[in-house]
Amino acid sequence: MRGEPFRGFSEEEKARIEYVVSDVDDTITRKGKLYPEALRALWKLKTNGKMVILLTGGSAGWADAYIRQWPVDAVIAEGGALILAHGPDNEIVYKANPMIDPDYRKKKESLLKMTAGLRLSSDQYARIYDVAYERKALRSYERKTLLGVIQALGGHASESSIHINVSFGNYSKSNSLFYFMGSLFGIEESDLRDKTVYFGDSLNDDEMFGAIPVSVGMHSVEDMRTSFRNLPMYITDGYGGEGFVEATSNLIEH
Repeated sequence: MRGEPFRGFSEEEKARIEYVVSDVDDTITRKGKLYPEALRALWKLKTNGKMVILLTGGSAGWADAYIRQWPVDAVIAEGGALILAHGPDNEIVYKANPMIDPDYRKKKESLLKMTAGLRLSSDQYARIYDVAYERKALRSYERKTLLGVIQALGGHASESSIHINVSFGNYSKSNSLFYFMGSLFGIEESDLRDKTVYFGDSLNDDEMFGAIPVSVGMHSVEDMRTSFRNLPMYITDGYGGEGFVEATSNLIEH
């Protein structure tokens, strides 16, 4: 049964996991902040030989900061639109997703014009491919109108703990992860499914909970349990970064 309270990884899971893939907002962070314990947890994973990949709806601008400042190997940002990664000589490699709609610029511009007045995310200026709206600032009728406009333009909407993200193309968190890890690092999809643990906190992680068998949801998943189609294998006691530390400390116990 999935969605069980986290009480520790099995010894077999600990031995098998090579890749740690995680959402960022309200998974590693909490209330918009990165706390020292969560940063230490990332360093602990890295120094113990785990490959750490961030998979976020956050902007390309945030991705650039993460790859330069945090102990991570790669950042897949804007819901899968692009990747920033450390190359062979530790140079930063940038690659866009070929599944992006060739007409994304025109559609993005149309969306912004048609939804003028709705509150955009504070990092919209640092986004290249998608549009993000502040979820809590939307009234119910505004949300309904927004979703209708997105559908009419052929876009895709996903909801995080803080944003409604709009993308244009046939990419998602899971197929972007498999594509980028294969094309840049030569890691097969079957290996990723078998040797990865995924961490997430919200409805836009539903797909990844279904794609990666060993997955961990922060306690916010329990609060929204009935809204998920795919529950993670485990749910932590802690919210956000506290839950991340709870689970990663058990994965790396020395």
